[in-house]
Amino acid sequence: MVRSLSGVLYVTLIVSSALFSKLALIIVLSLFSALALFEFQKLLQYKSPIPFLFFVLLIYQFYIREIDSNLHVGLLFLCVSANLLLAYLLLTKKAFILAPFLKSSFALFYLVASGYFIVATSSIENSIIHGITLYMYLLIWINNSFAYLTGKKWGITPLFSSVSPKKTWEGFWGGATVCFLVSLVITIFQKDYSLWVLPVLSVIVITGATLGDLIQSKFKRQAKVKDSGSLIPGHGGFYDRMDSVLFTAPFVNLFLIFVRYVS
Repeated sequence: MVRSLSGVLYVTLIVSSALFSKLALIIVLSLFSALALFEFQKLLQYKSPIPFLFFVLLIYQFYIREIDSNLHVGLLFLCVSANLLLAYLLLTKKAFILAPFLKSSFALFYLVASGYFIVATSSIENSIIHGITLYMYLLIWINNSFAYLTGKKWGITPLFSSVSPKKTWEGFWGGATVCFLVSLVITIFQKDYSLWVLPVLSVIVITGATLGDLIQSKFKRQAKVKDSGSLIPGHGGFYDRMDSVLFTAPFVNLFLIFVRYVS
């Protein structure tokens, strides 16, 4: 019950702020990202105010006039590179090397930059107010929820037992199938993009959400903790709750830049 209520409150805050105003959405997403950053640095035993200052400056600049396009693209390149490096280390079953330089790099280009790109989805034009932000979160929530439900009911085959023993291939395909089908339904009613865009976006979400969850689990396993924090009853911390969207958001931004280019 506590887990369900916490989840409903989390979803309500994001959806209601998105429908209320851009400033409200930016504040909510920025606060959640900053709390996730705090928990991430605690996991890494890395104490530095620099990532927080960088994040505040990015969000402030984004709000007052949006980021210079060259800085936006450069930061996107660094963020995607950091995320792909983490995915490579995960899939090759190599340890996350956490030397001081890498701790600061992951804090800046995995957490801070990803948090910025979550917020940046709010500026992507759509006929529905903050539509891309809501599409992204909706698809992630559907994927993760049905992966959990399917895995709990029918899960047998481990997906990545060395990092997350409870995740199964059955759960993965259950979440992926429902997520993809929902993207097809949304495609029928939206007029902003070609018919192929949202189904492809759902594949990016399915892949990114799964990798983000596993990467976070590996960070926790290396730190030998169960949860990244305890701020969300029944869910752990904000990093526990945001692992999927943190990994996915940069790739959503990159994909939609490509869509605009080919259009």
